[in-house]
Amino acid sequence: MFKKFIYLYLFLSISYIGYSQTFEDVLRYSSYFHEGTARFNSMGGAFGALGGDLSAISINPASSSIFIDSEFGVTLNYKNLKISNRLNNYKTSSKNDFYSYGGAGVVLVYENRKSKFSVAYNNHILGDFDSSFNISGNNNNGIDNYFLYYADGIPSEDLLIYDGETSQSVYTFLGDNYGFADQQAFLGYQSFIINDSGDNYNNFITNALYNNLDQNLDIFRTGNHFKHSINLGFSFNNHLFSGININMHETLFEETKVFEEFGYSENSNVQRIFFKEDLLAYGTGFSFQLGSIIKIKQLRVGLSYSTPTILKIEEENSQIIETDIIEKDGLTTYKIDPNTINMYDEYELRLPSKSLFSLAYIFGSRGLLSFDYEITKFNESKFDDSNGNDSYLNSLNYSIKNNMAGISESIRFGGEYRLKNLNLRAGYFFYKGADLDLKNKISGLSAGVGINYGYLDVDIGITKYSDFIKNRLFTRGLTNKYDIDKDRYSVYASFSFKL
Repeated sequence: MFKKFIYLYLFLSISYIGYSQTFEDVLRYSSYFHEGTARFNSMGGAFGALGGDLSAISINPASSSIFIDSEFGVTLNYKNLKISNRLNNYKTSSKNDFYSYGGAGVVLVYENRKSKFSVAYNNHILGDFDSSFNISGNNNNGIDNYFLYYADGIPSEDLLIYDGETSQSVYTFLGDNYGFADQQAFLGYQSFIINDSGDNYNNFITNALYNNLDQNLDIFRTGNHFKHSINLGFSFNNHLFSGININMHETLFEETKVFEEFGYSENSNVQRIFFKEDLLAYGTGFSFQLGSIIKIKQLRVGLSYSTPTILKIEEENSQIIETDIIEKDGLTTYKIDPNTINMYDEYELRLPSKSLFSLAYIFGSRGLLSFDYEITKFNESKFDDSNGNDSYLNSLNYSIKNNMAGISESIRFGGEYRLKNLNLRAGYFFYKGADLDLKNKISGLSAGVGINYGYLDVDIGITKYSDFIKNRLFTRGLTNKYDIDKDRYSVYASFSFKL
């Protein structure tokens, strides 16, 4: 207890910051898949040189100046998601169904002889976090390594509960004064998963003995990453179109992880571990975009550039752990519930810039073909590390620089065939993910139909795509990778009204 008061005195003169930032934050918020209106989706999102669509404004700001009439539109969608997971060759699967709002926008067009001016707003989904799945399998690496990792170097007397203290008060004290690592060490120590090695070097040993463990992880996620674009567009002589977006970003991510482990050796003190974590993250940010479209007879060339996105993120989490421990009197269950919400300091994350090159060819009134090629430099992502003075964030930025893709390519194709007021559409898309090690990717096909009623356009689109992701059970210690194969069918309905 006396030592804790000494550390409290030191805290008065040294500011300790509790870190919540991880490498996975960059993967989560670095969106590399575009969704939008039913027409946009059914043509694979290949709209960089086409414009004339509300969602196209989000990838090329010049798109608003292609509109002939002012327009308002809204999109709704349904998603059927089948998730297959594989951990050490053990496969599990789950299904999800979602109905959701898919975005909305409005564009106002003002034309004066050879020039045109447009003002627009578009709400565009950059990331959809909704998914729930289960991972089960055998593993020779246990969660005791997670707690050993964080406990390394921490004095064991800091992890004790003295007279007059509770698990809540100590857990809160450690979080306020030393941070996340000390809290994890406390949970592992007080639940008897790890123990002091007794070597006076602040090392710890595991109380768990095992060869092969049964592990089960349930993950429940909800949330979205929205981009709100305020757009200004210009055109002259119907050949050169340009535009600018001022983008406001809004992210909400909620996750519950429930991990359970058993199958220990008969002579192991630890027989079962249950570990639950809840995470809530909310962020706001901004970015800018510049774009142009050039018409050369039936050919259109589109160029656009998106600046890095600056996100400011606030996070909070809570944890519960429960263990079955063999003691002299038999099996005893210990439950450590700090009943505490950890609220972390706001941090700044810079997401990478994007560059887009597009081509489209218009076959008169019969149809069109379109192609988009987009480059994202994910290794430009960076946490604000006070110009390198923050050693933890500086090392995290070094890891980002060396483990994320320098050039990640996205390719999108789309086509449309017109029969009077009926439009038939199809598309293909491929997105390469951010992590060089995990090799994530998204690829799929799309199709759709649109009917023009003059003042009203009704569009229906469907996409089928596979999303391959590798992830880690935990960010530290128990870092075994598992595969996620997502097969998703999405149906979109958009309604656009001429104003």
